[in-house]
Amino acid sequence: MICIRSIELTNVKNVGHGRIEFRDSPFGTRVTGIYGQNGSGKTTVVDAFECVRALMCGEPLGQRSADLIGPALASATIEVELEVTRGSSTSLGLSDAVGASVAQGQPFFVGYSFSFDAPDGQARLVGETVAVRSQGVPKRVLYGCGYDQQGRGRGMLPASRWRALRALAGQDAELELMMAQRSVERRAASKVFCDAMTAFALAARERYEARQAAGKLSRSAGEAYANTLVPLMDCVTLAATFAKDKLVVCNTQRNAVLAFNVFTFSAPDSMQGPWAPGSPSSSPILRDVTLPVDKTTVVSAEVFQAVQATVATINRVLCQLVPGLSIEVRQLHDETLDCGAAGKRIEVLSRRGEVVVPFRTESEGIKKIVSMLGWLIDVYNDDSSCLVVDEIDSGVFEFLLGELLEVVSQRGRGQLIFTAHNLRALECLPSGCLVFTTVNPQNRYIRFRGSGASNNLRNQYLRAINLGGQKEPVYQPTNNADIDAAFFGAGCSADEDQVDFDDLLSRLAEGEGLLDLADAAAGAVPAADASAGAGTGAVADGDDSEVRHE
Repeated sequence: MICIRSIELTNVKNVGHGRIEFRDSPFGTRVTGIYGQNGSGKTTVVDAFECVRALMCGEPLGQRSADLIGPALASATIEVELEVTRGSSTSLGLSDAVGASVAQGQPFFVGYSFSFDAPDGQARLVGETVAVRSQGVPKRVLYGCGYDQQGRGRGMLPASRWRALRALAGQDAELELMMAQRSVERRAASKVFCDAMTAFALAARERYEARQAAGKLSRSAGEAYANTLVPLMDCVTLAATFAKDKLVVCNTQRNAVLAFNVFTFSAPDSMQGPWAPGSPSSSPILRDVTLPVDKTTVVSAEVFQAVQATVATINRVLCQLVPGLSIEVRQLHDETLDCGAAGKRIEVLSRRGEVVVPFRTESEGIKKIVSMLGWLIDVYNDDSSCLVVDEIDSGVFEFLLGELLEVVSQRGRGQLIFTAHNLRALECLPSGCLVFTTVNPQNRYIRFRGSGASNNLRNQYLRAINLGGQKEPVYQPTNNADIDAAFFGAGCSADEDQVDFDDLLSRLAEGEGLLDLADAAAGAVPAADASAGAGTGAVADGDDSEVRHE
């Protein structure tokens, strides 16, 4: 089993510093919701996970990553920690306390951190670190690399261990690694999650075995190989497989394509059977197939069979979420693909009893639920599956959202991390499953204190917004009167020097009553006029008709 245990952000967008620890719920499940006002750093967490997944999969950061660097410093840093639990028969390759705990079947933790900048508008890595630790044993750095101003690596750390490893692998392998990593640098991809590092490790292993057989293996080379290179490649392989096969990051851009009738969905990986850390990676049955639903489309025969199997699995859950609704993929006729292979023209339909309509006529909420169901099925059944969703509540009925989250939080085996604005989850999830953003950019994420099992966290959150009481303010105050005045001012022409006073009074009278109108008028009278009018107060009180005449 692999799961994400923490993520730490430094100078990422509007997050000066923030750390989230993903805890198990009282049911032993792993569900975390992130709540807060708009612009307070919720989506930043999702963006950070996108960067983590890209680098662990050997992909470059991409242009969007350059926009994540906050204004405070020249670079941003993201650190994530994975918890790995393996069988007692497996070993991490370490001969120290960490290796001993892993050999006993205890979990160990893989930390990966990276820093990046964008001096010319293009994202560029400026440092990477891979570390390992176990419970009660300090963290040990297996690989570290800093970069100079030109983006070239300054050398691998720990320096003494990597000097021994470069000597062990040989000059040719070292040269090939350096040349390959220079190419990786230009793409803003990881130096450790890359094929070049794997090739270097294979060359080192071959020479290690040969020297060990000949009795010519030095002590420094043997220790560096056993306690640095072997566990490093083990950790990197596990993390890369997890990121590629089990980690799904669904941002709002991915959801936005539904509005254009582009439907993307995946088959549950659980259809393939269990997956365990260290087992050979197998490709999912169906991963991110995109179908235009505003028209018919042609797919290969293999994809058609996979789509049908996927839809059948999704329908088993969909009919319980939206009673009576099911999805159907209808074959219209056989057709040849552009490559010459046999294909099938298909159409995606939705069925309610005997009524069948094109799937494109469904609401965006239905489309979003269907697109997420394959991933949610994984989270429920697969203990290594991890789904990160931005704005999971968008388009989903409030009560249904609560039902979904409650089921996953009580019996799901995988990990679900989501952001939302709908507060229904605060009534359905345990307090330990919820993280709240603050107005302090240097301590952006907190959990509420004083939350018990009997507390209504929704009410507590609303009280914290209005009254405070937490270790950090969770809401930047807004004011109805200021908002009202801003709307009124925005409706005035730009060349007006002042707002029409009579019109303002009449609008206040209509909205707030005569008493409020009198108070507003009194506050608007200049000081000199107010003092002059003080002497006529008796006349006004005594003769109301005269006041009305004036």
